[in-house]
Amino acid sequence: MKRPNLNQNVSVINGTEVIHRRIPILLMVSIIILLMMILFVIGMMIGYGILHSPMDVFKSSTWTHLLKLTGSES
Repeated sequence: MKRPNLNQNVSVINGTEVIHRRIPILLMVSIIILLMMILFVIGMMIGYGILHSPMDVFKSSTWTHLLKLTGSES
């Protein structure tokens, strides 16, 4: 059998070894999603900041102009 790492807790339940994680999977997934959202916003600020002010990304007028430009506004 595999030897557990030092960071993992092992217990035996009904004759089966169960390895408990220090960071649960749900917490890890939510941290990754949060980091992706933060990096998306930073990327938008850098991309838009080349031509204009980076803080203009958060203005609604920027997004309405973008929707009109692409023809996506309904």
